[in-house]
Order: sequence, then structure tokens, then C-alpha cells
Amino acid sequence: MDAAVLSREMLSLLEVRESALVPAWAAQRLGALLGASQARALHVYPVAAARRKDSGGTQYAVASDDEAAPEPVPLYSDLWRAIDGRRTASGEGALYVPLAALDEVRHVVQLSGIRPLQGVIECLLPVLATYFERMVDAETDPLTRLSNRRVFYPQVSAGLQRWAKSHFRYFLAVADIDHFKQVNDRFGHLYGDEILIHFARLMRKTFRTGDLLFRFGGEEFVAVYGVEDEDAGEAPLERFRRACLDYAFPKVGGVTVSIGVTRVGDGSVPATTLIDRADQAVYYAKTHGRNRVCVYEELVAAGEIVPEVQPQSEATLF
Repeated sequence: MDAAVLSREMLSLLEVRESALVPAWAAQRLGALLGASQARALHVYPVAAARRKDSGGTQYAVASDDEAAPEPVPLYSDLWRAIDGRRTASGEGALYVPLAALDEVRHVVQLSGIRPLQGVIECLLPVLATYFERMVDAETDPLTRLSNRRVFYPQVSAGLQRWAKSHFRYFLAVADIDHFKQVNDRFGHLYGDEILIHFARLMRKTFRTGDLLFRFGGEEFVAVYGVEDEDAGEAPLERFRRACLDYAFPKVGGVTVSIGVTRVGDGSVPATTLIDRADQAVYYAKTHGRNRVCVYEELVAAGEIVPEVQPQSEATLF
């Protein structure tokens, strides 16, 4: 491959605007450049309680898409070495390219049946990894390390049609910490920031690895998650609400949280409307005792909320 081809590939990478799109781009482009018989991007899931007493190695699982069940990665395999060492690994005709950010490997590009690596390709791989890491950093809230508002609308809008075809039933929830201003006023903003950091950690611990978690702004957080039984849609939120009460937050102990949730449905309702519906449910929770989970559709059915006609637009207003 000559320098002109490599330059075009690197420039095309700059056209990728979201980190979630980089793994698929990398699998497609690298697969074509190396003549791979199979090229795919794998999601990486660190396994809970992963330290093995006999070896000290960390366990991981991978899945080829959001719907597939993660499969364990054999300890000390080529794939394991790529994930645990955060470096490209190869063996038995396959190449594994890890894409890491925030001290963990998020994806691995797996290329099978490839031609021998060329020097220019070896130069492209660290550029690709660095670009991915920088994109994730730009899309991440610096305090809580959750995704920020910048990527909320693109990620949710892209997921709507995919979720509608899934066997899971998806929900969008907005969680707002109760009386957070009083925490800042009484203890200072440093302790307020500590509350936000621990709150985000508790979200990550309570929700599943594949769920979408965002800090939307201030003390407001958003979760998009799926459940197999639609009637169990409130269960993760109730579990999280109770966890906040039981958790020893710095200085303040347990905190209460008001949560509003709406069903994602068949994908016909845009992300802007979904977030508005969840916000209305949060406002109802705030004005009716706080420390509770309110479902938008149930409030509408009970006549507690009058639905407004929303413009079918994906304009991002912020």
C-alpha cells in the first residue's frame, strides 16, 4: 500500500463523528485493506469478580452485537492478550486490534484470514486507537465519566429502529437527585461533586454493562435500558432508587432520587419527545413527594398528565 492510499484512509477516519461508529468503520476498512475473510467489531465486557486466584488474570467476555449473549474469552488466548495488554495481537491467521478508552478496552476489531501485515498498516493501527480514545474523551462527562449530552441524541436516535426489532422492551428514564442544591449550599460544591461521582458509579453498578447511561446536565441523569418483560420495566429503576437510599454518600449518607420513565415503543417517537415525556414524569414525581418512580404512560392514562402534540423533529436544542 502506498502513502496516498494510507492518507486517504486516515482522512476518511476523520469523517467519523461518533466513537460508537469507529469500531464498525475499522472492521470494514481494515478488513478490505488486509483482505480479511471475516472482519467484525466485538464488544468487550469485563466480567464481575474477575480476578482468578490461581493466575491473577482478568476475565472478559465479548459479543458481536448488542443482542448477542457475551461469550467468555479463554484466559491467555490471543484475544485475551489483546484486551488485557491493550495492544494488537495476532495468531492462527487472525488479528485483534483493541480500541481502548478510559483505562479499559471497549471494542476489539477481529480480522480473520488476513494477508501479512504491511508496515503502513502497522502505522495506521496506533493512529486508529488514539483517535478512538480521543473521541470517547470528547463524548464523556469529565466529572462522572458517563457519556455526555453531546452523544445522547445521536446514540438514541440511531438505536430507536434497532430496539423496536429487538426481543427486549426498551425504556428511557430521567433521574434527578432530590434537594441537590441544598447539598451544595450546606456542604459546598466539592461535596456536591463527590455526590455526583458516587451517584454515577452507583448507576454503572446497578444497570447492565450494555445499557446507555448519560449525565444530561447538573444533577440530571438519563438511562436507556431494555428488559425482556415489559411489565418489569420499572424494576431496574426501583432497584436503583433503593440503592441510593442505602448507599453511604460522602457527608450526606443516603440520598433520594426522583425518576421519570417512558416506553421507547416502536421507534416512531423521536428522542426529543421521549426525553420530554420522561421529564414530565420527573416533574410529577418532584411535585408529589419525591423519592419515587413515575411512568409517563401510566400518568397519562390516569389523567395526571395531558399529553402535548410534539413536533416530529430530531433537532437538538442545546
